[in-house]
Amino acid sequence: MHLLLIRHGETDWNNEGRMQGSIDMPLNARGIEQAGKLAARLVAEEQIEVLYTSPLARARVTAEIIGQAFRLAPIPDPRLVERSIGKLEGLTLQEVETLYPKVYRAWREDTARVVFPEGEDQVEFQQRVLSFLDTIRSRPERQVAVVTHGGTLSMFLATLMGLDIQKRFPFRFDNTSLSKVNLTRRQPRVELLNDTCHLRPAIPELPRTQCEKPIVAEAVSLDPALSTDVAVSPETE
Repeated sequence: MHLLLIRHGETDWNNEGRMQGSIDMPLNARGIEQAGKLAARLVAEEQIEVLYTSPLARARVTAEIIGQAFRLAPIPDPRLVERSIGKLEGLTLQEVETLYPKVYRAWREDTARVVFPEGEDQVEFQQRVLSFLDTIRSRPERQVAVVTHGGTLSMFLATLMGLDIQKRFPFRFDNTSLSKVNLTRRQPRVELLNDTCHLRPAIPELPRTQCEKPIVAEAVSLDPALSTDVAVSPETE
């Protein structure tokens, strides 16, 4: 099975730097445009057989736009929603620094995962992602697409690659980014990570498809010491 992992399009809160978590924010106009560009790319490059989505609007509408291109009805699954970050939802980093200075300092300084006030437990978060992975692995389709959120995508890859979930993850996912994981081998193989070439201006002499060389990583080749966030903000998108 080949797994296509997709982050939703842009929202106004993405633009404002507000942490969304489990709050149900809609796509903005740019997010809808991004989803359309991704759908056109996927039709040219892939043969999606089944399409899953988080039920939150920003992911669901992104999936519906992709589904229209493939004549597929997205399957909503609550196990794909973003991790709740409790009292930090709706805040910018500057507001977190003012209201929760200890949490903010831990973000900036600690390599261990930060505990969010009234947020979802990290182990419970992984358990629902694992449950979803078990579901799709039991399906007969060879190409499965999933539209979800930055934190959920990070948990997908951390789980598949065997990273310590109590460490901060070395992943970043942009709006409508595409990542690919090959699950046909004994160890998962990451073939593309956070690719957004469909959002770049078209260059006539270059093909739109395969505009990036795939990034390939075997699960056994990742050094656990790399399990630290490369971004200041958490996976709350």
